[in-house]
Amino acid sequence: MKNPLCRTRAGLALWAALVFALSLPAYAQYREYLISGKVVDTKGYPVPNVEIRLRDTGSSRSFALETKKDGTFKFVGLPHGIYTVVFRKAGFAEKTDEWKFVKAQDAMVKVEIPPVTMVAAEVLAQAEKMKEAATGVKEASEKLRLGDFDAALGLLQPILDKNPNDPNAWYVRGLALQRKGVWADATAAFLKVTELAPQFAAGFYQLGVCYQRQGEPDKALGQYQTALTLDPANADLMYNLGLVLFGQGRIDEALPRFEQALALKPDDPAYLEMAGRCYVNKGDFLKAIAYLEKAKAAATDPDRIKFLEDLITQLKVQIKKYPGRSSRLDTAGEKS
Repeated sequence: MKNPLCRTRAGLALWAALVFALSLPAYAQYREYLISGKVVDTKGYPVPNVEIRLRDTGSSRSFALETKKDGTFKFVGLPHGIYTVVFRKAGFAEKTDEWKFVKAQDAMVKVEIPPVTMVAAEVLAQAEKMKEAATGVKEASEKLRLGDFDAALGLLQPILDKNPNDPNAWYVRGLALQRKGVWADATAAFLKVTELAPQFAAGFYQLGVCYQRQGEPDKALGQYQTALTLDPANADLMYNLGLVLFGQGRIDEALPRFEQALALKPDDPAYLEMAGRCYVNKGDFLKAIAYLEKAKAAATDPDRIKFLEDLITQLKVQIKKYPGRSSRLDTAGEKS
């Protein structure tokens, strides 16, 4: 005869096994994803103790943890779903993301989240200031374009009061002062630009213009040469460099600069005229006339056209009366 107690124990064991077996799918479903990642700041440094909160948009289940000292985090056993993820830490702007793990998994699946970047509040504030400054500089540039130089300077002053190291504001200020003919102050503005933005060729270029207009050709030459190393395909820069050399009587050095500029802008009347003047100084009147004729054809200013016509006429007379005789001419104005 079989023991009833044994039969009861066997039945309980069978029931327990059945309950355990029935519970396995739910347990496996719960432990579906192993999520890991790292939180860093805008410089790439890890951010510890960031509160991370997840909410399943379908079931409203929520989970939370914090990043470790090295900025890493790990969720073990995250069920499938679509999650709204919020990263919070004092001193940083809150960041929101969405993680989609919609497929149910029978076994744990590892997922590496790309680095999460949090922006420090002070960095965000600085970015807002820069955005505001950029808007102000843009408005000042428009005033400058319209010829209202004082209005441009008025818009730039509060920007520079807040951020005295804004190279864009200093650059537009320099241009406005240039247009007003306040050369010493314009020079100071462009010097500031070259200090703050040493790779910005236009700053050195405009500084060269200032020195050139103030009668300091050696300083102008130095600034133009620096600008040319940063912007070797700037035709106006080559032209201005040629003007300084021409003014110093260095015709053989000036002519290649004008011809380089013409290679980039072959129909520029100022470039053509100065190339012609170089040939006048070299005594090659035929080549000089060829360049000056092209300059006259491309010119639009009636006074300049008349000047070139008279110069060409004089050269033709000299060819007839004094073949081989050279002539020196004054320098032309620089391009800004």
